[in-house]
Formats: sequence, structure tokens, C-alpha cells
Amino acid sequence: MSKQKRDDNVVLFPGLISRLVERGMTALKEKRYYDALSCFSQTVELEEQHPQARYGLVITNIELNRLPKAKDYCRSMLEEGIGDYYEVLHVYISILVQLGDYEEVVTMLEGVIAEDKMPASKAESFYQLLQFARQMTGEAQEIEQDIGEPDLIRPAEELLTQLEEGNVDQQLSAIQQLSRYKLQAVTEAFRSFLLAEQNNPVLKSYVLQLLKELGCSDTFTVHKFGETYEVHIEAMEEVFHEKFGRAVMERLEKELDQEDPTMLDMIRQMWWHFLFTLYPKAPVPRNADVWACALHQTGMRMLSGLEEDLSDLYRTEREEVNEAEEAIHKMESLVVPEY
Repeated sequence: MSKQKRDDNVVLFPGLISRLVERGMTALKEKRYYDALSCFSQTVELEEQHPQARYGLVITNIELNRLPKAKDYCRSMLEEGIGDYYEVLHVYISILVQLGDYEEVVTMLEGVIAEDKMPASKAESFYQLLQFARQMTGEAQEIEQDIGEPDLIRPAEELLTQLEEGNVDQQLSAIQQLSRYKLQAVTEAFRSFLLAEQNNPVLKSYVLQLLKELGCSDTFTVHKFGETYEVHIEAMEEVFHEKFGRAVMERLEKELDQEDPTMLDMIRQMWWHFLFTLYPKAPVPRNADVWACALHQTGMRMLSGLEEDLSDLYRTEREEVNEAEEAIHKMESLVVPEY
């Protein structure tokens, strides 16, 4: 919807934007990240250049471990000159470091430093990040050269320690850096990570996907949500092409595509995050109507506070829907990392 069309057809309630931003900030502080995402998204839809809402989208996506999305939002703020440039730049550089995009870090910071306009309060931090990125770029080049060598190159000890003992951010960074090594060199480290009960289930999903992308054909023991089971990597289905996931979204689109596209977009993000967290397990029951109904009810509750039973609309059993909705809530509370 264009800004002109929105201005012509929508009369905003007084204070609506400020209330949406306030609700988003409260939800963010209370770790209700999908609520926050919805509030900030609605604000940006109404006022595209709103700095606090745009920044809120960045932070919320970081909290949801959706770093590529956070990177895109952050970069657009820099390009459009929204918010405090150097504050936004610092967050952007931090995201790049977590993603292992060290070459872009070097390019960005060398350009900023060359302009000689950097505030003194930011200079030391940016210089340290630049030095770190330069070192990591050198290491990455050495690793790439080693890929074709017949000898097995062992990952740096600090990376293995970071994977085993670090916080969620540090473990994610270690996983991304370890992915550059030969599969044989990192298999046992990933095997231990998947089995350890305390490790974040979303990061375990990342590791499983990574092993599949690297062409691993081994079987791994995985511990998730109090359950331990065997996973044969070669036989895993690609989570983002999972047939059941698409079937649920197709059912929701019939009800919400025209009626409430904003809710549909929020639900879509929530659903794929849920499936990715559960991966490689599939949701039970394998009934698309049950999960579509549970997601629809969850979306209504989060956006409007309404508690409405939609089981008749989706022709489902109320008890099954309630169990599915409870699973969504439980999964979200279990996987949100502490930062």
C-alpha cells in the first residue's frame, strides 16, 4: 500500500503510533518478541520513517535469532539516514561479526574511519572491531586455502571452547566460523553440541541444517526438549520446504490473505520459527487444520487480546487446538535466548 493511498483512506486514531511503539517496547522488555515484531511492523506500515520502530525491528529480529533479517533492516536505516548513524552502525557491525561477514566489516569501518568524522566515544570500539575483523579475514583466507589440502586441519582451540562454553551469540558465531572447515574436522565438535542438554535448541537446528548442507551422511544423537533421539542427516527433510508447513500456511491464507494480511505475515514468521525450533521433528498431530486454527487464535490474542474459539471455523476438535496452541507458547518460551 502506497503512502498516498494510506493517507487517503485511513484516518488514524489520535496517538495510535505512539501507543503501538510503547506496546512494542513493553513487549520487547518482557521478551514477547512476536508481539513486539507485530507492533513495530504496524508502526512502520503507518509511518515508514519512524526511527524507534525501525530500530525496534532490528533488535527484535536479533532476539529471534533472525540475523540476516536484522542485517537488512539495519542496513536500510543506514542507507536512509534513520536514527543515530553511529549507534545504528555499531549494531550493524555487531550483526556482521555474528554472521561471520568479516570482509564487509573491514570495508565498512575502513570507509567510516577514512571520513574522519567518527565521535571520540565510538572510535576505540570501532578500531578494535576493525582489528578483529582484519585478523578473522586473514584466518578465513587461510582456511579456504586449506580446504583443498589432503591433511586434516583442526579448528582453532578457542572456537571449540566458544562452541562448548560460550553464550548463545558466541556459540552462533563459532558455528558459522567452524562451517568453513572440512567436515571431518568439525563433526565430533558438532556431535557433542547436539547431545548436550543445555545448548539452545534453535542453534541445534542450525547445526543440523549445516551438516546437511555440507553433505554429511552420518547419524547423530540429538537432545531436544527433554527427549533424546537419533537423526540420520542424509534422510532429513529440508525444513523450509517441508510439505506440512506449506499446507498449514495455505489453509491460513484462505482465511487471512484478504481479511488480515498483517496478522498472516506475523503468523507465517511464527510458524516457520516454530518448525525450525522443533526440527528435525514434525509437529503432532499431523493435521494442518489443527495447527492453522491454533496459529490463527494465537495471532488474534497477540494482536488484539481477543480469546476466541475458532475450532468450528477450521472444523477441528477444540482440545487438539488448545494443545497445539500451548505447544507454540511453550516452544517460544523455551527457545528465547538470554542476551
